Amino acid sequence: MAYSKVTIASPNELILAISAFATDSGWTVLYEGDDLPIDGTALTDGKRLVINSPNGSTYAHFRAANGKNIFPTHTTTGYKYGLGLTCSTEYKEAPASGLWYDQIGATQTTSKEVIGSGIPLHATTSCNVYFNHVSEPAEMLLISVELFPGLFQHMAVGEVYKIGSWTGGTLFSASRNSANMFTTSMTRAAVEATSSPLFAVNLKANTFLRANIDAAPLRTPEVLWASAGPATATADAGYTGKRLGLPVFGSGVVGTAWYPKIPHYRFLQSQSADDTGRNVNTLNCISVNLPLAVYVLRDPDGLTNFSQCGYVPGMYFISTRNVAPGSLYNVDYPASGTLYQAFPQTSRGGTMGYDGLSIKQ
Repeated sequence: MAYSKVTIASPNELILAISAFATDSGWTVLYEGDDLPIDGTALTDGKRLVINSPNGSTYAHFRAANGKNIFPTHTTTGYKYGLGLTCSTEYKEAPASGLWYDQIGATQTTSKEVIGSGIPLHATTSCNVYFNHVSEPAEMLLISVELFPGLFQHMAVGEVYKIGSWTGGTLFSASRNSANMFTTSMTRAAVEATSSPLFAVNLKANTFLRANIDAAPLRTPEVLWASAGPATATADAGYTGKRLGLPVFGSGVVGTAWYPKIPHYRFLQSQSADDTGRNVNTLNCISVNLPLAVYVLRDPDGLTNFSQCGYVPGMYFISTRNVAPGSLYNVDYPASGTLYQAFPQTSRGGTMGYDGLSIKQ
């Protein structure tokens, strides 16, 4: 499916745009409407959206933030406008607690605090949003918001393209985790400095996979989700009780005692803002589509053995040195008939250098 592009001017407008996009992509809208603040006050402060994937296995819960907290933990205060996302194994339209994220099997820490991913948004300023839908080999929705010219924040939800047969499969990610989704101010510098790569291992986990891994579901409390970050039991770190591995690493991950010992692209990635990375040929301007494999930590955790369980469908790691953000390019130059849309993780030449994503059209 080719990408679509809309303009939004508030977090609530993005909720409505996602609802329309998901419906057009074959997903089912289970709920769309105003929601009460989590602080117990009576006035509504943002819209809520729940969508279900075509095969019925993924329940994605979106919540617009309009000046107030939307998750139990937010480590950054100041500009509290954005969009939060978490997923669950089941759906309740009206949780007894009245909290939008209080769902059965929701993504949570080892202390049972619900966590997820999120992005900051302007309160009233118009910006462009690009939507991509991958349907084969598995479902994935990608939302790319251009907060400032050439500066993006991404959010994705869908299902991993599985290797083998196992219980689970819901996969979601965003440019930040739920605890640090807000910024101190809505400036280009503030957004750039505190973002993390999508579908990557980061110091603050922002990618989560639903999977029954070995004996993890039998623990007390049960562990139903894996997180791509350190085993630090805080909402800020985003640790769920099982660790997830992906080949893209965020800044500061390599060299830690815990980083996953898996095939990775860190040495191919940009090492600084002005480094184009090793995944680009300056002679013919080619960047190779590198697949995003997904790995899970096996029991016993102490041995730190990871097994590959699948791939992120339809998305690849590229260098954006020779491509324009949001533009379409043929794979197999000069004309193969297969197009990919290119985006930087944040901006070309920003804090992540030229690391980017391509999405099959």
